[in-house]
Amino acid sequence: MKNEKGITLIKLCILITIYLSIIVVSIYFLKSSYKIANLENFVAKMELIQEKVNLIRNQYKSWENYDANEPGNYYAYLQYLEFPNANSSANIYIEDFNRIISELNNSDKAYWDSNTDSIIANYCYFNPNDLEKYLDLKDINLYVIINFYTGNIICKDGIIDKGETNEIIYRQYDTEIGNPLVSIPINNNSIFSDIEIIENNGLNQKVKVYLVSEDEANQNIPTIQEIYYLDSEEDDIKKKCSNLQDYIYVDSEKSAYFTINTSGKYSFIIKDINYIEYPKVDLEVNLCNSPILLNGMKGIYWDQDGNEIEIENEKDPNWYNYSSENLKMANAKSQDGNYWVWLPRFIYKESKEITNLDFVSGTSISSTRNKQTTDYRVHEAFETDNKLRGIWIAKFQVNGEKENNVSIVPGKPLTVLSKKDAIFNIENCIDTNLKSFTKLMSDEERNAAIIFSKSENIDITNDLIYYAGGAANEKGYINNTNYSSTNNVYGIYDLITSQNELTINSYDSEEGRYRPVMAIK
Repeated sequence: MKNEKGITLIKLCILITIYLSIIVVSIYFLKSSYKIANLENFVAKMELIQEKVNLIRNQYKSWENYDANEPGNYYAYLQYLEFPNANSSANIYIEDFNRIISELNNSDKAYWDSNTDSIIANYCYFNPNDLEKYLDLKDINLYVIINFYTGNIICKDGIIDKGETNEIIYRQYDTEIGNPLVSIPINNNSIFSDIEIIENNGLNQKVKVYLVSEDEANQNIPTIQEIYYLDSEEDDIKKKCSNLQDYIYVDSEKSAYFTINTSGKYSFIIKDINYIEYPKVDLEVNLCNSPILLNGMKGIYWDQDGNEIEIENEKDPNWYNYSSENLKMANAKSQDGNYWVWLPRFIYKESKEITNLDFVSGTSISSTRNKQTTDYRVHEAFETDNKLRGIWIAKFQVNGEKENNVSIVPGKPLTVLSKKDAIFNIENCIDTNLKSFTKLMSDEERNAAIIFSKSENIDITNDLIYYAGGAANEKGYINNTNYSSTNNVYGIYDLITSQNELTINSYDSEEGRYRPVMAIK
């Protein structure tokens, strides 16, 4: 009997366990079914509202550029009834809707139109009574805001907490169910794109692209979602900057940094997390062989006031930029105080109408623009001395006494010598650290400097003044940039002169002004 009772109790426990499991599973499925039914019911109601909104939008055609006084405009009709906007005090759920708007603005949904849908003032608020009164929709116990311009509908109950993940789910229906809206680029007048060169290494440039506000006190600059670029070769194809070398985004600065390795004209387009696209910002990159500073040489540039500044390091972005839109040839000063300008190795094609020029890498013959240049040739100035990477050309013609000094500084009377005496001066009076590199300029080297100017459509004025830099005072060259090969302070002065300029190709007895160059292999 005891065994029989024992067996009965065990069976009973098993049966109870089975029944409990069935009840738990049933409750789970009932809850799941309830949730599914609830969601389906919610979706069905939202679709009814959407269909009604779409009918109204088809009936009232004048949604774009609507006139409040124009007949047949539903939005104007609502205003006439003093219908509350979603951000009015009549909307008791404004905090809920603002939360949904905030989530949508930070979501990865391309159909969200940031121009019109991210602003709650563009919506009208409907409670269940309003839905029945104005849209003739009965028994829909939902609180929604509707944008009649875009057709978007957002429900207060569109936020659902999934539990542990706290993931936000929202329900938003578009102009036509199943057809997403297209993101619309807008022009924001207060926030715009900008670009800055951080480092210029000759064969690459590190740049910073960012959003900036005209109002310095504006702290509401949005986070950047992506930056795209169009290049001059394929200007109809947007490419992601996040795929470029060294790309990094710094949220605290609202800035992206990356490196450009190919010459060309680039347009950068910023899209923020609200899917707003800002007007493009352009940059021209002309990469070339970096200047090679010899012992005792220091790179220099000039500030806005014409003050001479020594570079902190050879990657200083202020030092040089060989792009047409911001042409700054690299300048340097040797320890004897003489000024030099860097002309990098280039290939070119010249005709009567136009001169085309491209820089090359190292001692190659391939353009840094990565384009076909089969009809180009390396300029002869870089091939006469075992393939040069570049040439340091004296910024000014020489002033100084015979057999005494080689002075390449501005604001001094220019020296006229015979070719023989000029060579003697250069060989004996030039800075000791530079002697093995320095010689009298050749016809080819002078021509290379002029070709460079022609490629930039620069006309150099004939220097009728017998002073280095075209002026009798030390800083006169800063204002006399029409004598410069770049028409700014960074060029080579007095390449076109009223006095003959001697070259290594001149006759020994020929007299004139002269200037040295340094050939860099």
